[in-house]
Amino acid sequence: MRGAALAAGLSAQLSREEARAQPAGAQPSASGAAAGPAGPDTALWDDGALPLLPLQPPRTGREILTAHITAMVCCAAMDTAGAAPGLDWLDGPSLLVNGVRAADLGPRVRSLVETGDPGPLRDWITELGIRPEKPVRLV
Repeated sequence: MRGAALAAGLSAQLSREEARAQPAGAQPSASGAAAGPAGPDTALWDDGALPLLPLQPPRTGREILTAHITAMVCCAAMDTAGAAPGLDWLDGPSLLVNGVRAADLGPRVRSLVETGDPGPLRDWITELGIRPEKPVRLV
């Protein structure tokens, strides 16, 4: 399945980028203590301390692929159909088509990623007048 291969490629690229972001030769300290003089603020920087917010689990290849396809559809909609970006206080980023939030984009993208069926997304794009054949401007 081409979707699984693309998701695996995106995951591998993300792993390579994360590996490059770490300083060369950086190893977590075995003792968990920060290098430098001990002081009252040392405990805040202790490697063994719990994070202030719980860490999110790593995203799967399908989640990354879904996010990329959604972003490309939103860019194409803004370029060719006059859509606008929006921000929903609960759901986060959204797409506004003719001033109305396009809540039906997510299920159509998931259908493409999970089952490989482009029909629902293609029909939605055609219905809104989005022209996917035009190059997307990334500004």
